[in-house]
Amino acid sequence: MIKVNLLSTTPGVAPPKEWLPKEQRSALMGLGMLFVTAVGVGGYWWYLKREHNSIDTKIATAEAELVRLKEASTLVDRATTRKAELAERLALIERLRADKNGPVTLLETVSYSTTEGLWLTEIKQTGAFFQIDGRALSMTSITDFAGQLQNSGIFKGPVEILSAANELVDEHSIVKFSLKAESLKMQPPPAPATAKPNTITSSPAAPAPASGTSSGAGE
Repeated sequence: MIKVNLLSTTPGVAPPKEWLPKEQRSALMGLGMLFVTAVGVGGYWWYLKREHNSIDTKIATAEAELVRLKEASTLVDRATTRKAELAERLALIERLRADKNGPVTLLETVSYSTTEGLWLTEIKQTGAFFQIDGRALSMTSITDFAGQLQNSGIFKGPVEILSAANELVDEHSIVKFSLKAESLKMQPPPAPATAKPNTITSSPAAPAPASGTSSGAGE
């Protein structure tokens, strides 16, 4: 018995034509995949190119900043050196000013500290040490003079009485003394090896002791 499917075709109607033969579909799909791949590769290359340019720009900016920082560091070093030089000059000026005012301060202090019945004959300076020589009518005047020098605040440590001896002047007994003190606020530069100590001398006439008074070293 023969069966015929009458629904599969319609008598008198031609079968539909295919737009793309099956043989070319695979080729077209491969071409499409190749195109998509090419687009992806091109996009990725463009992305890498943009990143490369961005990195180059950042590197150039960093190098320029590095150059600027090096220049700034050089300026800072120069400024620091200049500051140190100026500080040293200012310190030198202050030292010179102190050295200049030192003798004046010393003489004023010695003048204010001089007691009654005492006069000076010589002041010698060797570095920061001073030796003061003079005469006095009594030992009390010498100790008072040394105490006032000590309390003046310009000497370091106690003012030392190096010597005190009686001597006769016009048949009157007076005390010849010598004091030693170290400067505290005045620190003059050390004198050269060939330089002589600074010496201030004076030779006033010895005042005559009071009539009928004779003071020895034990007073």
